[in-house]
Amino acid sequence: MIKKILKAILKYPLMMINRIYIFIYYKLVKNNRDYKEIDLEGNGNIIVLSPHVDDETIGLGGTIIRHSKMGSKMTLVYLTDGSGSTSDKSKDETIEERRQEGILVKESYGFDHLYFLDQVDGNLDSNNEELIERLKEIISNKKPDAIFSPFLIDGNKDHIETTKVLSKVLEDLDMDFDNIYLYEVNNLIHPRLVNVTSRLDDDIYKEKKDKYKIFKSQWAMGFGIYDLMDRTRAINYKYKGSIEVFVKLGQRELRHAIKSFKNNSFDPEDFKQISSEFTFMQGVFKNKNTKDKFNRIMMKLLEK
Repeated sequence: MIKKILKAILKYPLMMINRIYIFIYYKLVKNNRDYKEIDLEGNGNIIVLSPHVDDETIGLGGTIIRHSKMGSKMTLVYLTDGSGSTSDKSKDETIEERRQEGILVKESYGFDHLYFLDQVDGNLDSNNEELIERLKEIISNKKPDAIFSPFLIDGNKDHIETTKVLSKVLEDLDMDFDNIYLYEVNNLIHPRLVNVTSRLDDDIYKEKKDKYKIFKSQWAMGFGIYDLMDRTRAINYKYKGSIEVFVKLGQRELRHAIKSFKNNSFDPEDFKQISSEFTFMQGVFKNKNTKDKFNRIMMKLLEK
């Protein structure tokens, strides 16, 4: 009860603080001058790797809508079973609820194919040989032009392991794959690292925002914070709409980044996940010096 009262009291002051901070941040921070707008026509066959149901919408919902309108072939892969979601339901009920939401995501966006890999939520392991083989089969069969996966600087282990397993799959397939797009989920990608943007006009933005209604099980999430990030980020690119951002790199660069992060003891638990207005500032500032260190490592890798 006390927690609810405090949240009610702090909600609007926090919203104001968040908006002032993110406006100043994007107004002042320098972006990557060499960024490009995403190539939709050249990437007509895409695979989206989503650790959890809703990550795909948070990170690139507008871009998926744009691909759909272009008539792209689209495959969605959910890696975990959703059992770790905050819920008052049983584990089995939660898993089924999340699966049904994933099916709604497929239908809503118009994905051609949907896969559930059903790894235990919170325990995704990129060393799992069965997982590697299953994803290898999907990528081999679909032969994508582009693959989307979470960015490596993130506060959720499953997000990091998703991208690590992708790297292992591509290495096993001996694919010199250049079109990997790492997307933002619950930690801001530093603008200096962003080398690809996706501009969302008002109609696309509203359509993406409407997709959040699918995730009724995620009552503990505050999806409005992601709207704020998309809209305010556009200031940095002098665009009046909203913007999603990506770090595009090839398999070799991804492998080097993962190795460098490991050598520098990267741990997603060092960071706070941004999941609502109440966690935004914590997500920005918790272990900021550590996050800046890994941002610098990534910058050096991308500059080579």
